Amino acid sequence: MEEISILKKKVYDLNKKREAAISKVLSTKPFIAAQVYPRYKKCGNPNCKCTRGELHGPYMWLYQKKKGQKVISTTIVKGKTVEAELMSMRYTKLLELRQEIRGIDQQINETLNEIESQLEVEVTTYVKR
Repeated sequence: MEEISILKKKVYDLNKKREAAISKVLSTKPFIAAQVYPRYKKCGNPNCKCTRGELHGPYMWLYQKKKGQKVISTTIVKGKTVEAELMSMRYTKLLELRQEIRGIDQQINETLNEIESQLEVEVTTYVKR
């Protein structure tokens, strides 16, 4: 078991790390909660090269699925691909930061549990026998 002072320092350091991650979350710029990816297609013309495996594209595609909402899966408006990719990356980064915060919270709770177990005095010390 680690000493209490080491555990307290660990909680302090984890909290600083958590504050930094929260600061990044709070400074997040607008985003789209969607994935952007290239997609290749067949056109359906039986004489086209795509019937031999040379698909048309890439077409930049946007995919969004939110609970309780209609799925969006379509091509991106011409000239908006770079912006859509940037805004999608911001959302990915936001999700990563939130996952990092959850992990830090878990570490803090585990460390606080360890401190608590080390500080706890057996109640039998105060019980009349």
